[in-house]
Amino acid sequence: MPVARPDDLPAGRDALMPPDAVIAIDGPAGSGKSTTARALAERFGLLYIDTGAMYRALTHAACGARVDPGDEAALAALLAGADLELRPGRGEVTVLWNGRDVSQAIRTPEIDAAVSAVSAHAAVRRDMVRRQQAFGRRGGVVMEGRDIGSVVFPLATAKIFLQASLEARVERRLRQFRLRGRELARQDVARDLAARDRLDSEREASPLLVSPDALVVDSSALTLEQQNAACARAALVNPALDRELDTDLAPALRELPAHYRLAYAVFGALARFYGLRQVGNEGRALPRGVVVACNHISLWDPPLMGSTLHRHPVRTLAKEELFRPAWPLGTFFRWLDTIPIRRRGYDRAAFAEAAAALQAGQNLLIFPEGTRRAIGTPGPVKNGLGILIQATRAPMLPVFIRGSYGRRPGGSALSPLEVCYGPVIRWHALDRLLDDLDPKTVSRRIAQTCEAAWCELQERSYARHPRTAFEQEQGGRQQVRFAARHQRLFGRREPDAGA
Repeated sequence: MPVARPDDLPAGRDALMPPDAVIAIDGPAGSGKSTTARALAERFGLLYIDTGAMYRALTHAACGARVDPGDEAALAALLAGADLELRPGRGEVTVLWNGRDVSQAIRTPEIDAAVSAVSAHAAVRRDMVRRQQAFGRRGGVVMEGRDIGSVVFPLATAKIFLQASLEARVERRLRQFRLRGRELARQDVARDLAARDRLDSEREASPLLVSPDALVVDSSALTLEQQNAACARAALVNPALDRELDTDLAPALRELPAHYRLAYAVFGALARFYGLRQVGNEGRALPRGVVVACNHISLWDPPLMGSTLHRHPVRTLAKEELFRPAWPLGTFFRWLDTIPIRRRGYDRAAFAEAAAALQAGQNLLIFPEGTRRAIGTPGPVKNGLGILIQATRAPMLPVFIRGSYGRRPGGSALSPLEVCYGPVIRWHALDRLLDDLDPKTVSRRIAQTCEAAWCELQERSYARHPRTAFEQEQGGRQQVRFAARHQRLFGRREPDAGA
């Protein structure tokens, strides 16, 4: 349920906040995101990025150029040619459009009325997201908006969804304009905010929604000081939980039984032979009790991924075809606690066994796409991941593997071989979502969170080693072939990742 007062959350120590943290704050217009984001940035020594101001600056420029807010192509062209800069300072952020300070000009009722229509366009959001991610990948930022946790920073250190009743938001918006010397009619402000809520929630491109891993704070009955205190506590929840994770490598290795020790030795030798690089978990063991969700591009993914785990027991869901008598490795897979699963339809027995393992504190390795995917296009994720998480509430550890298809001894110039770990994702908003949505929709939200995490890990990998010509060409060829295989395996056409 939503946090309604600061005491609903434990008090964490500010020192737990990493210096490169990213705090994502989402919520409807007038919920107090900007004020709280500035307060958190000051408290934790981070940089405040006002993404709403970026869309407002484009809206202001469009009004000046007489560009229709519904003309996506014209708006995208206007933005593409613009130098949009944000400068932190005391009070509201300074916004420069092509070198001109528009900080005050973008804070008017006219801009309020048009900004949701401008920001709804997919082409506009793609460009803005790219700019916002460039800020965030430097680390140490607080960013607020409508889709920061769900789209811009799916791997944020903390995600907060700040909500408030329409009545409370109207009162706050009226107070803001009074401080700027303007008096507005209450009914006009209420009508405009309600219209923005509809536009933001119903748009096709990155709609306003509660991310399953966000902490929801309801500030309707809170003072500003209480709101900021509640959000500060919410921001420290994940860092405090991360500190408690058991990832100590030495005792994990000592606890390994002989058959796991042998398997990890073989997998490790294979990884070294192919020059595999681990990113994000160097020198650590797999945390206990998590769903490890890895993308799938090659039959070599399981052993190469397995070389990075160093934990017992790790259960793995694998297609039942591998366990047929004619397949010699079936015994080996069972020896390593692998669970056979039927890929067409819902395999109740396999999911029950996997859920029981998670509830017992064991780990589960899953390739939730259901089959191999084309290089460079992770997802879509099947509903099974959401079913498991709803049944167990187990945290998810997203992992992205790159280069297992183009591997070469000692490393490959065709495709760098990396296993990239993201942070542990915890489902703080799951009960809230299940109160409002059906389980299948919630499963889709969980799947989208996983897909977004993989895409961000992939982009980070591309930042270290740009995408190669081999990856682009091979990925393009695989798209058609894998789509046909998907229809053969699952009896239906390939779903869109956002479906």
